[in-house]
Amino acid sequence: MVEENNVVLPGQMQFFWGDEDQPQADAVRDESSDDMADVKKLKKAAKAKTTKKRKKSASVKKKAQKPSATVKLATAVAKKQKKKASRKFVRPVPQESVTATKIAPPDELVADDVLSLQPVVSDIVVADDRESAVVVAEPGVVEAVQPTVKVKNRAPKTVVSDVEVSSMSNENSDVPAAGFADQVDCFNMKWGARFPKVGFGFWKVDKDKTAEVCRTAIEVGYRHLDCACDYGNEVEVGQGIASAISDGVCDREDLWVTSKLWNTYHAADHVRIACERSLEDLGLDYLDLYLIHFPIAQRFVPFEKSYPPGWLFDPDAKNPTIEEARVPVSETWQAMEELAKSGLVRNIGICNFGTSQIRDLLTYAHIRPAVLQVETHPYLTQEKLLRYCQQEKITYTAFSPLGAQSYFSLGMADPSEAVMEHPVVREVANATGKTVAQVLLRWGVQRGTAVIPKTSSKQRMIENINVFNFELSDAQMAAISALDQNRRFNDPGHFGEAAFNTFLPIYE
Repeated sequence: MVEENNVVLPGQMQFFWGDEDQPQADAVRDESSDDMADVKKLKKAAKAKTTKKRKKSASVKKKAQKPSATVKLATAVAKKQKKKASRKFVRPVPQESVTATKIAPPDELVADDVLSLQPVVSDIVVADDRESAVVVAEPGVVEAVQPTVKVKNRAPKTVVSDVEVSSMSNENSDVPAAGFADQVDCFNMKWGARFPKVGFGFWKVDKDKTAEVCRTAIEVGYRHLDCACDYGNEVEVGQGIASAISDGVCDREDLWVTSKLWNTYHAADHVRIACERSLEDLGLDYLDLYLIHFPIAQRFVPFEKSYPPGWLFDPDAKNPTIEEARVPVSETWQAMEELAKSGLVRNIGICNFGTSQIRDLLTYAHIRPAVLQVETHPYLTQEKLLRYCQQEKITYTAFSPLGAQSYFSLGMADPSEAVMEHPVVREVANATGKTVAQVLLRWGVQRGTAVIPKTSSKQRMIENINVFNFELSDAQMAAISALDQNRRFNDPGHFGEAAFNTFLPIYE
Protein backbone atom coordinates (compact mmCIF):
# COMPACT_ATOMS: atom_id res chain seq x y z
CA MET A 1 0.00 0.00 0.00
CA VAL A 2 1.31 3.43 -0.92
CA GLU A 3 0.11 6.37 1.18
CA GLU A 4 0.84 10.07 1.11
CA ASN A 5 -0.57 12.35 3.88
CA ASN A 6 -3.10 9.61 4.83
CA VAL A 7 -4.70 9.78 1.40
CA VAL A 8 -5.15 6.56 -0.58
CA LEU A 9 -3.62 7.00 -3.99
CA PRO A 10 -5.65 6.15 -7.11
CA GLY A 11 -5.79 2.42 -7.83
CA GLN A 12 -4.70 1.40 -4.30
CA MET A 13 -6.69 -0.68 -1.81
CA GLN A 14 -6.31 -0.52 1.96
CA PHE A 15 -6.95 -3.48 4.27
CA PHE A 16 -7.33 -3.87 8.02
CA TRP A 17 -4.43 -5.79 9.63
CA GLY A 18 -5.35 -9.42 10.23
CA ASP A 19 -8.56 -9.25 8.21
CA GLU A 20 -7.41 -9.58 4.65
CA ASP A 21 -10.74 -10.84 3.37
CA GLN A 22 -12.61 -7.58 4.01
CA PRO A 23 -11.45 -4.53 1.99
CA GLN A 24 -11.71 -1.16 3.62
CA ALA A 25 -14.07 1.53 2.33
CA ASP A 26 -12.82 3.81 -0.38
CA ALA A 27 -12.15 6.67 2.04
CA VAL A 28 -9.97 6.57 5.12
CA ARG A 29 -12.19 6.30 8.21
CA ASP A 30 -12.00 8.54 11.21
CA GLU A 31 -11.22 6.28 14.17
CA SER A 32 -13.24 8.58 16.50
CA SER A 33 -16.47 8.15 14.52
CA ASP A 34 -19.37 5.86 15.42
CA ASP A 35 -18.92 4.04 12.15
CA MET A 36 -15.39 3.18 13.12
CA ALA A 37 -16.55 1.85 16.47
CA ASP A 38 -19.06 -0.40 14.70
CA VAL A 39 -16.39 -1.68 12.41
CA LYS A 40 -14.15 -2.50 15.37
CA LYS A 41 -16.96 -4.48 16.99
CA LEU A 42 -17.57 -6.41 13.79
CA LYS A 43 -13.88 -7.15 13.46
CA LYS A 44 -13.66 -8.38 17.04
CA ALA A 45 -16.65 -10.68 16.59
CA ALA A 46 -15.31 -12.05 13.29
CA LYS A 47 -11.90 -12.69 14.82
CA ALA A 48 -13.43 -14.58 17.77
CA LYS A 49 -15.50 -16.69 15.40
CA THR A 50 -12.44 -17.52 13.26
CA THR A 51 -10.36 -18.45 16.33
CA LYS A 52 -13.10 -20.76 17.58
CA LYS A 53 -13.36 -22.45 14.19
CA ARG A 54 -9.56 -23.02 14.01
CA LYS A 55 -9.44 -24.54 17.49
CA LYS A 56 -12.28 -26.90 16.61
CA SER A 57 -10.56 -27.91 13.36
CA ALA A 58 -7.25 -28.54 15.12
CA SER A 59 -8.99 -30.68 17.76
CA VAL A 60 -10.67 -32.83 15.10
CA LYS A 61 -7.40 -33.26 13.17
CA LYS A 62 -5.47 -34.23 16.28
CA LYS A 63 -8.11 -36.78 17.19
CA ALA A 64 -8.02 -38.25 13.69
CA GLN A 65 -4.23 -38.61 13.84
CA LYS A 66 -4.21 -40.32 17.22
CA PRO A 67 -2.95 -43.89 16.70
CA SER A 68 -5.18 -46.78 17.53
CA ALA A 69 -4.31 -49.34 20.18
CA THR A 70 -3.30 -51.80 17.43
CA VAL A 71 -0.89 -49.30 15.87
CA LYS A 72 0.57 -48.49 19.30
CA LEU A 73 1.20 -52.19 19.96
CA ALA A 74 2.81 -52.76 16.56
CA THR A 75 5.07 -49.72 17.05
CA ALA A 76 6.17 -50.91 20.48
CA VAL A 77 7.00 -54.40 19.16
CA ALA A 78 8.97 -52.96 16.23
CA LYS A 79 11.02 -50.72 18.53
CA LYS A 80 11.74 -53.65 20.84
CA GLN A 81 12.89 -55.85 17.95
CA LYS A 82 15.07 -53.06 16.51
CA LYS A 83 16.69 -52.48 19.91
CA LYS A 84 17.32 -56.21 20.29
CA ALA A 85 18.77 -56.47 16.79
CA SER A 86 21.15 -53.61 17.49
CA ARG A 87 22.79 -55.67 20.25
CA LYS A 88 23.55 -58.60 17.96
CA PHE A 89 26.99 -58.84 16.40
CA VAL A 90 26.92 -59.28 12.66
CA ARG A 91 30.20 -59.78 10.88
CA PRO A 92 30.73 -56.70 8.72
CA VAL A 93 30.76 -57.12 4.97
CA PRO A 94 33.51 -55.35 3.04
CA GLN A 95 32.33 -52.07 1.43
CA GLU A 96 28.72 -52.10 2.73
CA SER A 97 29.34 -52.52 6.44
CA VAL A 98 30.44 -49.94 8.93
CA THR A 99 32.47 -50.97 11.96
CA ALA A 100 30.91 -50.89 15.39
CA THR A 101 33.34 -48.23 16.57
CA LYS A 102 32.30 -44.60 16.64
CA ILE A 103 32.50 -42.98 13.23
CA ALA A 104 33.79 -39.43 12.97
CA PRO A 105 31.55 -36.80 11.40
CA PRO A 106 32.27 -36.17 7.72
CA ASP A 107 34.35 -33.02 8.32
CA GLU A 108 36.53 -34.85 10.86
CA LEU A 109 37.50 -37.69 8.51
CA VAL A 110 41.01 -37.76 7.11
CA ALA A 111 41.75 -38.37 3.46
CA ASP A 112 42.16 -42.14 3.77
CA ASP A 113 38.80 -42.40 5.52
CA VAL A 114 36.83 -40.78 2.72
CA LEU A 115 38.15 -42.41 -0.41
CA SER A 116 34.78 -43.41 -1.81
CA LEU A 117 31.53 -41.49 -1.80
CA GLN A 118 29.48 -44.39 -3.10
CA PRO A 119 26.11 -45.22 -1.59
CA VAL A 120 25.53 -48.65 -0.10
CA VAL A 121 23.37 -50.86 -2.28
CA SER A 122 22.19 -53.93 -0.39
CA ASP A 123 19.79 -55.14 2.28
CA ILE A 124 20.58 -52.91 5.24
CA VAL A 125 19.45 -53.34 8.84
CA VAL A 126 19.68 -50.13 10.83
CA ALA A 127 21.39 -50.93 14.11
CA ASP A 128 20.08 -47.98 16.07
CA ASP A 129 17.17 -45.54 15.94
CA ARG A 130 18.73 -43.41 13.21
CA GLU A 131 17.84 -44.03 9.59
CA SER A 132 20.31 -44.35 6.75
CA ALA A 133 20.04 -41.55 4.23
CA VAL A 134 21.87 -40.42 1.12
CA VAL A 135 21.71 -36.72 0.44
CA VAL A 136 22.64 -35.13 -2.87
CA ALA A 137 24.29 -31.90 -1.74
CA GLU A 138 24.88 -30.63 -5.26
CA PRO A 139 24.80 -32.09 -8.79
CA GLY A 140 27.40 -34.80 -9.20
CA VAL A 141 28.18 -35.15 -5.46
CA VAL A 142 26.72 -37.88 -3.29
CA GLU A 143 27.22 -37.53 0.44
CA ALA A 144 25.80 -39.52 3.29
CA VAL A 145 24.27 -39.05 6.69
CA GLN A 146 26.40 -41.73 8.30
CA PRO A 147 24.58 -44.13 10.62
CA THR A 148 25.96 -47.21 12.32
CA VAL A 149 24.68 -50.05 10.18
CA LYS A 150 24.94 -53.77 9.86
CA VAL A 151 24.45 -55.56 6.61
CA LYS A 152 22.82 -58.85 5.86
CA ASN A 153 25.31 -61.13 4.18
CA ARG A 154 24.08 -62.65 0.96
CA ALA A 155 25.23 -66.17 0.39
CA PRO A 156 28.01 -66.09 -2.20
CA LYS A 157 27.38 -67.87 -5.46
CA THR A 158 30.42 -70.11 -5.52
CA VAL A 159 30.61 -73.27 -7.53
CA VAL A 160 33.50 -75.64 -7.09
CA SER A 161 34.65 -76.66 -10.54
CA ASP A 162 35.59 -80.18 -11.50
CA VAL A 163 39.05 -78.82 -12.21
CA GLU A 164 41.43 -79.87 -9.47
CA VAL A 165 43.15 -76.90 -7.86
CA SER A 166 46.33 -77.50 -5.88
CA SER A 167 48.11 -75.03 -3.61
CA MET A 168 51.60 -75.17 -5.09
CA SER A 169 52.66 -76.56 -1.73
CA ASN A 170 55.80 -78.01 -3.26
CA GLU A 171 57.44 -74.57 -3.17
CA ASN A 172 59.38 -73.83 -0.01
CA SER A 173 58.16 -70.69 1.74
CA ASP A 174 57.61 -69.15 5.13
CA VAL A 175 53.88 -68.45 5.05
CA PRO A 176 52.12 -67.81 8.36
CA ALA A 177 49.30 -70.20 9.14
CA ALA A 178 46.74 -67.55 8.24
CA GLY A 179 48.79 -66.10 5.38
CA PHE A 180 49.74 -62.44 5.17
CA ALA A 181 46.18 -61.13 4.86
CA ASP A 182 46.15 -59.49 8.31
CA GLN A 183 49.45 -57.74 7.63
CA VAL A 184 48.25 -55.89 4.51
CA ASP A 185 47.33 -52.26 5.02
CA CYS A 186 44.03 -51.15 3.50
CA PHE A 187 42.33 -47.98 2.35
CA ASN A 188 39.20 -47.32 4.41
CA MET A 189 36.45 -46.61 1.95
CA LYS A 190 33.53 -44.31 2.70
CA TRP A 191 31.03 -47.06 3.44
CA GLY A 192 33.23 -49.21 5.68
CA ALA A 193 34.87 -51.41 3.06
CA ARG A 194 38.59 -52.10 3.25
CA PHE A 195 40.50 -51.95 -0.02
CA PRO A 196 43.83 -53.86 0.30
CA LYS A 197 46.82 -51.81 -0.83
CA VAL A 198 48.49 -54.84 -2.38
CA GLY A 199 46.40 -56.92 -4.75
CA PHE A 200 46.99 -59.68 -7.26
CA GLY A 201 46.64 -58.94 -10.97
CA PHE A 202 45.53 -61.62 -13.45
CA TRP A 203 46.54 -59.92 -16.68
CA LYS A 204 48.70 -62.32 -18.73
CA VAL A 205 48.37 -65.17 -16.21
CA ASP A 206 48.38 -68.39 -18.24
CA LYS A 207 44.78 -69.58 -18.51
CA ASP A 208 45.75 -73.20 -17.80
CA LYS A 209 47.40 -72.14 -14.54
CA THR A 210 45.01 -69.41 -13.43
CA ALA A 211 42.83 -71.50 -11.10
CA GLU A 212 45.86 -72.87 -9.30
CA VAL A 213 47.56 -69.46 -9.17
CA CYS A 214 44.40 -67.85 -7.79
CA ARG A 215 43.96 -70.46 -5.08
CA THR A 216 47.60 -70.12 -4.05
CA ALA A 217 47.46 -66.32 -3.99
CA ILE A 218 44.48 -66.49 -1.63
CA GLU A 219 46.34 -68.96 0.60
CA VAL A 220 49.32 -66.62 0.74
CA GLY A 221 47.02 -63.84 1.90
CA TYR A 222 45.93 -61.86 -1.17
CA ARG A 223 42.38 -60.62 -0.73
CA HIS A 224 42.34 -58.04 -3.53
CA LEU A 225 41.93 -59.86 -6.87
CA ASP A 226 42.11 -57.76 -10.04
CA CYS A 227 40.35 -59.33 -13.04
CA ALA A 228 38.85 -58.28 -16.36
CA CYS A 229 36.73 -59.65 -19.15
CA ASP A 230 39.55 -58.89 -21.58
CA TYR A 231 42.05 -61.06 -19.68
CA GLY A 232 40.18 -64.14 -20.85
CA ASN A 233 40.61 -66.11 -17.61
CA GLU A 234 37.71 -65.09 -15.36
CA VAL A 235 36.23 -68.60 -15.41
CA GLU A 236 39.49 -69.96 -14.05
CA VAL A 237 39.77 -67.20 -11.45
CA GLY A 238 36.28 -68.20 -10.34
CA GLN A 239 37.41 -71.79 -9.97
CA GLY A 240 40.27 -70.71 -7.73
CA ILE A 241 37.98 -68.54 -5.61
CA ALA A 242 35.42 -71.35 -5.25
CA SER A 243 38.12 -73.80 -4.24
CA ALA A 244 39.50 -71.49 -1.56
CA ILE A 245 36.06 -70.72 -0.14
CA SER A 246 34.89 -74.33 -0.13
CA ASP A 247 38.03 -75.37 1.76
CA GLY A 248 37.60 -72.63 4.34
CA VAL A 249 40.67 -70.61 3.33
CA CYS A 250 38.51 -67.47 3.26
CA ASP A 251 34.92 -66.30 3.03
CA ARG A 252 33.50 -64.44 0.06
CA GLU A 253 33.16 -61.34 2.24
CA ASP A 254 36.92 -61.40 2.90
CA LEU A 255 37.68 -60.85 -0.79
CA TRP A 256 37.76 -57.70 -2.88
CA VAL A 257 37.09 -58.82 -6.46
CA THR A 258 37.46 -56.31 -9.29
CA SER A 259 36.42 -56.76 -12.92
CA LYS A 260 36.28 -54.40 -15.88
CA LEU A 261 33.84 -53.40 -18.60
CA TRP A 262 35.38 -53.98 -22.01
CA ASN A 263 35.28 -51.36 -24.77
CA THR A 264 32.69 -53.18 -26.89
CA TYR A 265 30.03 -52.94 -24.15
CA HIS A 266 29.89 -49.19 -23.53
CA ALA A 267 26.34 -48.65 -24.83
CA ALA A 268 23.68 -48.48 -22.12
CA ASP A 269 22.01 -51.68 -23.34
CA HIS A 270 25.24 -53.66 -23.10
CA VAL A 271 26.75 -52.62 -19.76
CA ARG A 272 24.57 -54.84 -17.59
CA ILE A 273 24.85 -57.95 -19.75
CA ALA A 274 28.65 -57.56 -19.76
CA CYS A 275 28.71 -57.31 -15.97
CA GLU A 276 26.41 -60.31 -15.61
CA ARG A 277 28.66 -62.34 -17.90
CA SER A 278 31.69 -61.56 -15.72
CA LEU A 279 29.71 -62.50 -12.60
CA GLU A 280 28.66 -65.77 -14.21
CA ASP A 281 32.24 -66.58 -15.22
CA LEU A 282 33.59 -65.73 -11.78
CA GLY A 283 30.79 -67.64 -10.04
CA LEU A 284 29.86 -64.64 -7.88
CA ASP A 285 26.69 -62.78 -6.95
CA TYR A 286 28.33 -59.36 -6.85
CA LEU A 287 31.55 -57.53 -7.63
CA ASP A 288 33.31 -55.32 -5.14
CA LEU A 289 34.46 -53.05 -7.94
CA TYR A 290 33.60 -52.67 -11.63
CA LEU A 291 35.74 -50.39 -13.79
CA ILE A 292 35.44 -48.91 -17.26
CA HIS A 293 38.55 -50.49 -18.79
CA PHE A 294 39.41 -47.74 -21.29
CA PRO A 295 37.80 -44.42 -22.25
CA ILE A 296 37.30 -45.99 -25.68
CA ALA A 297 33.98 -47.20 -27.07
CA GLN A 298 34.16 -49.91 -29.73
CA ARG A 299 31.53 -51.44 -31.95
CA PHE A 300 29.46 -54.06 -30.14
CA VAL A 301 30.41 -57.72 -30.59
CA PRO A 302 27.80 -60.30 -29.46
CA PHE A 303 28.93 -62.99 -27.02
CA GLU A 304 28.15 -65.75 -29.50
CA LYS A 305 30.44 -64.18 -32.08
CA SER A 306 33.46 -63.73 -29.85
CA TYR A 307 34.15 -63.60 -26.12
CA PRO A 308 36.17 -61.92 -24.92
CA PRO A 309 36.01 -59.86 -28.11
CA GLY A 310 39.42 -58.19 -27.87
CA TRP A 311 40.40 -55.16 -29.94
CA LEU A 312 39.63 -56.21 -33.52
CA PHE A 313 36.00 -56.16 -34.64
CA ASP A 314 36.60 -58.81 -37.32
CA PRO A 315 39.98 -60.54 -36.94
CA ASP A 316 39.35 -62.51 -40.15
CA ALA A 317 38.89 -59.42 -42.31
CA LYS A 318 41.46 -58.67 -45.02
CA ASN A 319 42.59 -55.56 -43.15
CA PRO A 320 41.26 -55.97 -39.58
CA THR A 321 40.93 -52.80 -37.55
CA ILE A 322 39.52 -51.46 -34.31
CA GLU A 323 36.05 -50.09 -35.07
CA GLU A 324 35.02 -47.32 -32.71
CA ALA A 325 31.45 -46.51 -31.65
CA ARG A 326 30.10 -43.05 -30.88
CA VAL A 327 29.03 -43.70 -27.30
CA PRO A 328 29.63 -40.88 -24.80
CA VAL A 329 31.21 -41.73 -21.46
CA SER A 330 28.19 -40.11 -19.79
CA GLU A 331 25.92 -42.85 -21.20
CA THR A 332 28.27 -45.58 -20.04
CA TRP A 333 28.65 -44.06 -16.59
CA GLN A 334 24.91 -43.76 -16.09
CA ALA A 335 24.58 -47.47 -16.86
CA MET A 336 27.41 -48.18 -14.40
CA GLU A 337 25.50 -46.26 -11.75
CA GLU A 338 22.48 -48.47 -12.40
CA LEU A 339 24.66 -51.51 -11.66
CA ALA A 340 25.59 -50.00 -8.31
CA LYS A 341 21.95 -49.27 -7.51
CA SER A 342 20.93 -52.81 -8.44
CA GLY A 343 23.46 -54.40 -6.07
CA LEU A 344 25.40 -56.26 -8.76
CA VAL A 345 28.44 -54.16 -7.94
CA ARG A 346 29.38 -52.34 -4.76
CA ASN A 347 31.73 -49.77 -6.27
CA ILE A 348 32.24 -48.36 -9.73
CA GLY A 349 35.33 -46.71 -11.13
CA ILE A 350 37.54 -46.05 -14.13
CA CYS A 351 40.80 -47.13 -15.77
CA ASN A 352 43.21 -45.20 -17.98
CA PHE A 353 41.47 -41.83 -17.48
CA GLY A 354 43.40 -38.56 -17.23
CA THR A 355 42.63 -35.51 -15.13
CA SER A 356 40.53 -33.78 -17.81
CA GLN A 357 38.43 -36.90 -18.38
CA ILE A 358 37.87 -37.35 -14.64
CA ARG A 359 36.99 -33.68 -14.19
CA ASP A 360 34.39 -33.96 -16.95
CA LEU A 361 32.95 -37.17 -15.48
CA LEU A 362 32.53 -35.51 -12.08
CA THR A 363 30.28 -32.84 -13.62
CA TYR A 364 27.51 -35.36 -14.31
CA ALA A 365 28.24 -38.33 -12.03
CA HIS A 366 25.63 -38.91 -9.33
CA ILE A 367 27.78 -41.71 -7.94
CA ARG A 368 31.40 -40.65 -7.95
CA PRO A 369 34.13 -43.02 -9.16
CA ALA A 370 35.58 -44.88 -6.19
CA VAL A 371 38.81 -45.97 -7.87
CA LEU A 372 41.08 -44.99 -10.74
CA GLN A 373 43.40 -47.69 -12.05
CA VAL A 374 46.23 -46.52 -14.28
CA GLU A 375 49.80 -47.46 -15.24
CA THR A 376 52.24 -46.14 -12.63
CA HIS A 377 55.88 -46.96 -11.78
CA PRO A 378 59.11 -44.97 -11.24
CA TYR A 379 59.43 -44.29 -14.99
CA LEU A 380 55.83 -42.98 -15.04
CA THR A 381 55.13 -41.42 -11.64
CA GLN A 382 51.93 -39.53 -12.66
CA GLU A 383 52.44 -36.99 -9.87
CA LYS A 384 49.70 -34.57 -10.95
CA LEU A 385 47.16 -37.33 -11.61
CA LEU A 386 47.83 -38.90 -8.22
CA ARG A 387 47.54 -35.57 -6.45
CA TYR A 388 44.27 -34.79 -8.25
CA CYS A 389 42.78 -38.16 -7.28
CA GLN A 390 43.77 -37.65 -3.66
CA GLN A 391 42.15 -34.21 -3.78
CA GLU A 392 38.93 -35.73 -5.18
CA LYS A 393 39.00 -38.70 -2.76
CA ILE A 394 39.40 -41.25 -5.57
CA THR A 395 41.49 -44.27 -4.60
CA TYR A 396 44.45 -44.68 -6.93
CA THR A 397 45.57 -48.13 -8.09
CA ALA A 398 48.84 -48.61 -9.98
CA PHE A 399 49.00 -51.36 -12.56
CA SER A 400 52.41 -52.49 -13.88
CA PRO A 401 53.97 -51.26 -10.60
CA LEU A 402 57.24 -53.08 -11.41
CA GLY A 403 57.60 -51.30 -14.73
CA ALA A 404 58.32 -52.89 -18.08
CA GLN A 405 58.47 -56.55 -17.04
CA SER A 406 55.12 -57.57 -18.55
CA TYR A 407 55.76 -55.77 -21.83
CA PHE A 408 59.00 -57.41 -22.99
CA SER A 409 57.23 -60.43 -24.49
CA LEU A 410 54.76 -58.14 -26.30
CA GLY A 411 57.49 -56.08 -27.93
CA MET A 412 56.14 -52.98 -26.14
CA ALA A 413 59.31 -52.42 -24.10
CA ASP A 414 63.02 -53.07 -24.45
CA PRO A 415 64.91 -54.99 -21.73
CA SER A 416 67.14 -51.93 -21.32
CA GLU A 417 64.07 -50.14 -19.91
CA ALA A 418 63.75 -52.47 -16.94
CA VAL A 419 63.08 -50.37 -13.85
CA MET A 420 64.16 -53.29 -11.70
CA GLU A 421 67.66 -53.06 -13.14
CA HIS A 422 68.16 -49.37 -12.44
CA PRO A 423 71.20 -48.69 -10.17
CA VAL A 424 69.21 -46.34 -7.90
CA VAL A 425 66.57 -48.97 -7.19
CA ARG A 426 69.21 -51.65 -6.63
CA GLU A 427 71.09 -49.38 -4.24
CA VAL A 428 67.97 -48.81 -2.17
CA ALA A 429 67.33 -52.56 -2.12
CA ASN A 430 70.84 -53.21 -0.80
CA ALA A 431 70.48 -50.50 1.84
CA THR A 432 67.16 -51.86 3.13
CA GLY A 433 67.97 -55.54 2.82
CA LYS A 434 64.89 -56.05 0.65
CA THR A 435 64.45 -57.27 -2.90
CA VAL A 436 64.14 -54.86 -5.81
CA ALA A 437 60.48 -55.84 -6.27
CA GLN A 438 59.73 -55.14 -2.62
CA VAL A 439 61.37 -51.71 -2.86
CA LEU A 440 59.31 -50.78 -5.95
CA LEU A 441 56.07 -51.98 -4.40
CA ARG A 442 56.86 -50.25 -1.11
CA TRP A 443 57.51 -47.03 -3.02
CA GLY A 444 54.07 -47.34 -4.60
CA VAL A 445 52.27 -48.07 -1.34
CA GLN A 446 54.14 -45.42 0.62
CA ARG A 447 53.18 -42.67 -1.82
CA GLY A 448 49.51 -43.46 -1.37
CA THR A 449 48.59 -45.93 -4.11
CA ALA A 450 47.41 -49.51 -4.21
CA VAL A 451 49.55 -51.86 -6.33
CA ILE A 452 48.58 -55.03 -8.21
CA PRO A 453 51.66 -57.08 -9.15
CA LYS A 454 51.27 -60.51 -10.71
CA THR A 455 53.39 -63.65 -10.71
CA SER A 456 52.90 -67.39 -11.02
CA SER A 457 55.58 -68.15 -8.41
CA LYS A 458 54.43 -68.71 -4.85
CA GLN A 459 57.73 -67.44 -3.48
CA ARG A 460 57.37 -64.19 -5.40
CA MET A 461 53.75 -63.90 -4.27
CA ILE A 462 55.06 -63.93 -0.69
CA GLU A 463 57.78 -61.44 -1.55
CA ASN A 464 55.34 -59.04 -3.24
CA ILE A 465 52.79 -58.98 -0.44
CA ASN A 466 55.33 -58.71 2.36
CA VAL A 467 56.05 -54.97 2.09
CA PHE A 468 54.48 -53.61 5.27
CA ASN A 469 57.30 -54.35 7.71
CA PHE A 470 59.65 -51.59 6.52
CA GLU A 471 59.63 -48.01 5.23
CA LEU A 472 61.73 -46.09 2.76
CA SER A 473 63.35 -42.85 3.91
CA ASP A 474 62.34 -39.53 2.40
CA ALA A 475 65.63 -39.45 0.51
CA GLN A 476 65.07 -42.94 -0.89
CA MET A 477 61.52 -42.09 -1.94
CA ALA A 478 62.73 -38.91 -3.64
CA ALA A 479 65.56 -40.72 -5.43
CA ILE A 480 63.18 -43.29 -6.91
CA SER A 481 60.60 -40.66 -7.88
CA ALA A 482 63.34 -38.71 -9.67
CA LEU A 483 63.60 -41.58 -12.19
CA ASP A 484 60.41 -40.36 -13.88
CA GLN A 485 60.68 -40.32 -17.69
CA ASN A 486 56.96 -40.10 -18.48
CA ARG A 487 57.51 -43.50 -20.14
CA ARG A 488 54.18 -45.21 -20.73
CA PHE A 489 54.36 -48.84 -21.86
CA ASN A 490 50.62 -49.49 -22.17
CA ASP A 491 49.48 -46.82 -24.64
CA PRO A 492 46.77 -47.43 -27.28
CA GLY A 493 48.19 -44.46 -29.12
CA HIS A 494 51.24 -46.64 -29.84
CA PHE A 495 50.15 -50.29 -29.86
CA GLY A 496 46.81 -49.56 -31.58
CA GLU A 497 48.46 -48.61 -34.82
CA ALA A 498 51.30 -51.13 -34.59
CA ALA A 499 49.19 -54.15 -33.69
CA PHE A 500 45.66 -53.34 -34.86
CA ASN A 501 46.06 -50.95 -37.82
CA THR A 502 44.25 -48.20 -35.91
CA PHE A 503 45.58 -44.94 -34.50
CA LEU A 504 43.95 -44.72 -31.08
CA PRO A 505 45.43 -41.99 -28.86
CA ILE A 506 43.77 -41.35 -25.49
CA TYR A 507 46.39 -39.58 -23.35
CA GLU A 508 47.28 -36.63 -25.60
